[in-house]
Amino acid sequence: MNFLVSLGFNEIEITTQVSAPAVSPSSSRVSMQDYVSLLNKGALLTNNSLFGFELGKHIQAKDYGVLGYLVESCENLAQAIQALTRFDALVANIGNTTVVNESTNVHINWKPKSDDCKQMVLRNTTAWVATVYKILGQACQIHAITFTFPLSVRERGTLEAWFNCDVMGEADTNAIIFPQSLLHIPFTSENRAMFSALIAVTETELRRCYQQGNSPGETDAFEHIRVSVEALLKAQPTLKGCNQQRIASALFISPRTLQRKLKLSGTSFQQLLNDERKCRLDELLKHHSIADTADLLGFKEQSSFTHAFKKWYSTTPLRYQKQLVK
Repeated sequence: MNFLVSLGFNEIEITTQVSAPAVSPSSSRVSMQDYVSLLNKGALLTNNSLFGFELGKHIQAKDYGVLGYLVESCENLAQAIQALTRFDALVANIGNTTVVNESTNVHINWKPKSDDCKQMVLRNTTAWVATVYKILGQACQIHAITFTFPLSVRERGTLEAWFNCDVMGEADTNAIIFPQSLLHIPFTSENRAMFSALIAVTETELRRCYQQGNSPGETDAFEHIRVSVEALLKAQPTLKGCNQQRIASALFISPRTLQRKLKLSGTSFQQLLNDERKCRLDELLKHHSIADTADLLGFKEQSSFTHAFKKWYSTTPLRYQKQLVK
């Protein structure tokens, strides 16, 4: 929906002219039927048979919520694929991923749960490759990509130019084929603390997804949100750019919903963020200047950090630092 709006279409035009389902941008999850419908209607509106491909190029890891952050924090592609196959149901649960290891190549096969799948497969395949491109850069070399649906000469040429590999239609499986050597190239964004925290949060979310008619009480749910936010904040290597919008996206909820649930649990995002800042404060001030400490704690200005610090400790950061390093 947001992608179509960015192309100049308005929501009324999308939902009335093409009878697409009404979906709120703040929704945490869209049904597979609505998801497929929106993709197909997008192809009609834009008159582009590769609409899913164009959409996939604009997907970023953060759009996958917790799973996206988990993938970016992995040590390498092998670990990321393991996380993907384990937790993919958290994002949409619209297909099944299998990994086939050969002597020199790896096949990632994806079977959608819908027969009307062209745009969906194009979007997901492209988004997956785009995310890996972003992490691995030029080291990412794909051998081939196959699709179960037919492709015209023009479509195939467009896809091959972007994927920089052979692309085949009417194949037995939807697959991304790449060399085994890619599996163990280190991710530059790897962070073990973040990975461990995100695994814990993701496992909890997955268990909640699979609960059958045994939903937790309201109090438990709000407490769960608070604990999840604390884990995600603790997992960040720095707190720069760590805001309510980012954390809410990782938890598949809107910032307003996050704010409401934290309030019902007796806290707020700002309070949890400040608590995490205080936990890191001493170690940062021992090894960094006050300006760098403010930056690493997510303050845009040193003056804002100084003001907050005085409120917390009734002294200045400089005086505190001098006492700390004695």
